[in-house]
Amino acid sequence: MYSNIFICLLNFSSLCLSVPTLRILLTNTKVSRSTKVLVAGVKDKLNKLPNIIKPVLDSIDAISCECERVLAAIASGIAIDEHYRILEELIDINQHHLNVIGVGHPSLDRLCQLTATYGLHSKLTGAGGGGCGLTLLRPDTSPSVVEALKRTLKDLGYDCWETVIGGLGVALHSPSSLHKDIFQLLCDVKNCQ
Repeated sequence: MYSNIFICLLNFSSLCLSVPTLRILLTNTKVSRSTKVLVAGVKDKLNKLPNIIKPVLDSIDAISCECERVLAAIASGIAIDEHYRILEELIDINQHHLNVIGVGHPSLDRLCQLTATYGLHSKLTGAGGGGCGLTLLRPDTSPSVVEALKRTLKDLGYDCWETVIGGLGVALHSPSSLHKDIFQLLCDVKNCQ
């Protein structure tokens, strides 16, 4: 019901057009977990403490919606440094909320603490409980900082990869919107007329 991947589900269509490309460090803590068990734990907490957990889940949803606004601003090039600072703060708040609802893990806390010593901000990805986390890399994060962080994480037994997320994804084009040469190439491959 609630998203921890920075998507305001009620307004998904507008996000599709405004996601900037972001540099991240993806880190695998190598801690196995069960999504089913984690989801059941959140549901149990919600049932036991609805007046406490529901506002936390509502806040996670609000963070997702605010991230949508911030990502759109970054994509448009408006006050990029200011919006990266806001995004970093939202990442930190989101991670704390995810710990509150019980999907954090000491290995992810270690990741967040370690990356903070480099001035970077991290959060869990997916279901949590171990697994992977992402670290936001500002456009001006130096390669030497990233390499030093990667070495430190590898020394802890984690695997990590620098990559990018965002940008254009899958798009649906009608045949009439394709350039004639591209349409013909696709037809030749698919053997259509």
